[in-house]
Amino acid sequence: SFDDSLVAMARKGPLARLVVASLALAFSSSRLLCFHACRTPSTCSTELTGGHRAVEPIPKSPKAWRKALPHDAVPVRQFLHLHRYLQIWRVHWIGPENLDRAGLRVTGMDTYAIVASVLLQVITGFYGSVPEPDDTDERLKYPNLHRLMYEGQMIFASVSVVCSTYTMVMFLLCKIYSVMALGMYKDVSYDLFQAATGRFRLRAFWSLIIAMHSFLVSFAMNLFTRIKGNRGLCFFFVGMMGIIPVVYDWQIIYQIAEKYVYN
Repeated sequence: SFDDSLVAMARKGPLARLVVASLALAFSSSRLLCFHACRTPSTCSTELTGGHRAVEPIPKSPKAWRKALPHDAVPVRQFLHLHRYLQIWRVHWIGPENLDRAGLRVTGMDTYAIVASVLLQVITGFYGSVPEPDDTDERLKYPNLHRLMYEGQMIFASVSVVCSTYTMVMFLLCKIYSVMALGMYKDVSYDLFQAATGRFRLRAFWSLIIAMHSFLVSFAMNLFTRIKGNRGLCFFFVGMMGIIPVVYDWQIIYQIAEKYVYN
């Protein structure tokens, strides 16, 4: 059997004993992993031991899901969270700054800058790949419309590039100077800087939204440039119709954030 062969190998010398110990450790680890990974450990145990022994399956414990409090309990929860105002007062007047929450704010600004930079790279590649329509091409069924679509793509892509660049640079500057103020133990300066640059961060946020909308419209117009004729016109309208639910869902998220986060 397998156990007798291990005993015979262990009697041959120190090196054989080391090999036997390694095999035994690997064998026990495989049994343990299989026991935890399989939903029916008896099957895995039977396969490993050659059918000599069967392990009873582990009974599944009932899942106790925590249910959220009803909407009527929101005022109660807000009342129980009133102690946060004491923490805000202490940080504002006594200090030091809560670096964990300040790090969350800096991370948010960093995320905006990264999204804007990625969008800028995509738009830059898209901007250079849009071909200019040839008026002498006989395949163009609507040459004037192709020219209008091309100019519209250039306009929307340019707007997207400018807006995404503004967002990226603005949030990067805010992040750099916020981290610098915290690193130099200037907590009051950090608070003043956050208050003074709030309107600029708001402009950068909406600039990113405008950049994404402009890119989507420009991409939908590019379908008509790539696919010429009536099919391209149909794909353009389908693309524009596909943008509407996307923008609508974004608007719902803005309203939910305005209701629950900012108010």
